Amino acid sequence: MKFKSFIATAVVMACFSSCKSYLSVPYFQDLQNTAQMPVLNVSNEVLRVYPGDKLNIVVSSAQTPEMVAKFNLPLQSQRIGATSEGYSNSSYSTMPYLIDTKGDIDFPVIGKIRVAGMTREEVEVTVKNLIVTRQLCNDAIVTCEVLNHYVNVLGDVRTPGRIQIDKDNITILEALSKCGDLNITGERQDIVVLRNVDGEQKAFHIDLTSAEDVYKSEAYYLRPDDVIYVNPNVMKQRTSTAAGNSWQTPSVYFSLTSIMLSVTTLIVSLTKK
Repeated sequence: MKFKSFIATAVVMACFSSCKSYLSVPYFQDLQNTAQMPVLNVSNEVLRVYPGDKLNIVVSSAQTPEMVAKFNLPLQSQRIGATSEGYSNSSYSTMPYLIDTKGDIDFPVIGKIRVAGMTREEVEVTVKNLIVTRQLCNDAIVTCEVLNHYVNVLGDVRTPGRIQIDKDNITILEALSKCGDLNITGERQDIVVLRNVDGEQKAFHIDLTSAEDVYKSEAYYLRPDDVIYVNPNVMKQRTSTAAGNSWQTPSVYFSLTSIMLSVTTLIVSLTKK
């Protein structure tokens, strides 16, 4: 009877272990089975430009397009063997402006413009005001895009790699979805975001199974050069050795149970003699 109780206990423990493994997979578990979804407040992260950034600034005009053509640098062909940084894409028709070490761009006709520390919208307003106040074009429309803002996604995701930040307020959820989401073996309860903060590398840990933890994290909104690392779960880590997960297969438990049953039967039969 004691042996049967042991077997029953082992089966129950195996079932609980399976349930625990399942609960580590779904996202946002604190939003499930609730009568009312809680309000999750997050602060916006507005991207700013700094020395070394490349800006695609285009000036257009509906009434006098010929007057603004001089503000748009024509796209030059790349030298043989050179690699592009995104601006040779067919969607861009002008060369980018590089922010120098002093934080300036050298703009046609106008000259040096200090843009370091500005948002994309502030760059647009600054350039437009300079064009209008100097009476170079009264109906100028200015658009600005940052071409070299990226985050890197590494670890247990479908397609790890570098992702361009093509808008303000890109979130960790968007970055992971652009990589095809986590693999089933990805550790959802400990996503690591590495970020340079005032010259020091800082690590943020995010639990994707908790919506509150995700939305309250300082790393919910990503910044340029952030590194997202998805840890493999324990089972995936064990595959690094030849027999790492052998003890996790049902056949091993059945074999052990059979051996224990045989040994117990033998002991009982010997004690009765």
